[in-house]
Amino acid sequence: MPCLFFASVEAQEVRTDDAYGDAFLHYQPYIVKRDAQSKKEDEIKVKVVKPKPTSPEKKVTVKWLQENYKKLEEQAIDDPTNDNVAAYLYVKRITLDKSQRFSDKVTEVTNQDPLLNENNRIPYASSGAQTIRNAARQAQEQAVRELAATGGLIIFVDGACRFCVMQMPVIQALNKNYGVETLVISLDGTRPKGYAGPLVKDNGLYRKLDLKLTPSIVYVHKPKAYISGEDDNKYRIVAQGFYAQDELVKQIAFAGHSTNILSQATMKDLDVWDRGIATTEDLGKLKLDVNDTRSIKKKLQPLLQKQY
Repeated sequence: MPCLFFASVEAQEVRTDDAYGDAFLHYQPYIVKRDAQSKKEDEIKVKVVKPKPTSPEKKVTVKWLQENYKKLEEQAIDDPTNDNVAAYLYVKRITLDKSQRFSDKVTEVTNQDPLLNENNRIPYASSGAQTIRNAARQAQEQAVRELAATGGLIIFVDGACRFCVMQMPVIQALNKNYGVETLVISLDGTRPKGYAGPLVKDNGLYRKLDLKLTPSIVYVHKPKAYISGEDDNKYRIVAQGFYAQDELVKQIAFAGHSTNILSQATMKDLDVWDRGIATTEDLGKLKLDVNDTRSIKKKLQPLLQKQY
């Protein structure tokens, strides 16, 4: 069988001297030199990327507490080991600590900013608070007098209503103290016990106003007679159910305030409890950037200040 090796080199002289043997023993393989780019590509191919270990621990924010506080509590209840209960109690403790720090800062910021301090809007001190209450009460009484001069009350009752029996003396006191005219309408045509004044039977107005209880009290501004059976009166529901006199005065005043039929002076006096409160129109147009906390203060300060 012919030798393939020697067949490939048959045209060459085969050396068998010592020089050949020495060259064979000290053979150095041929090394192909690679450029830097090739080396870098090889390194990329064999490089093993180890994933970075992720820590299960996360920053304890309000969101973290919302997600995990209940979970820890339920875990402690279902499996009350020392570790589970201690974990729940410690998280509860730091929750309370965060709340305390927040509360302290709220107090500090509130005391530093007059627009945030409620005492500047309505005094807390007994003397200041009483003055405000007195002013509000006087404004309410003035409102009832103004409404009495331009309208009257319709009182819906029925003979079986025990609260109507209690309400009628209050209505008579309003007439005496503020000059409020009243029209008593009975749903069943009978009188509440003890009431001997004028009374008419309901003609369907109670149902038309969608009232639910007796007694019901409705204010009518500048009442006028029906024309060809058409009722053009404006009815403002004051109360449904029994009200004591001071509360009823407040309800009547509110009915006038909410419909802007009072004088500007009385409206202003009634607004004492609204001092410093943003208007519904301003609140409806309000836009804020939650990521820019500094702009929130700058935008809200003038909105509130104009109400003082």
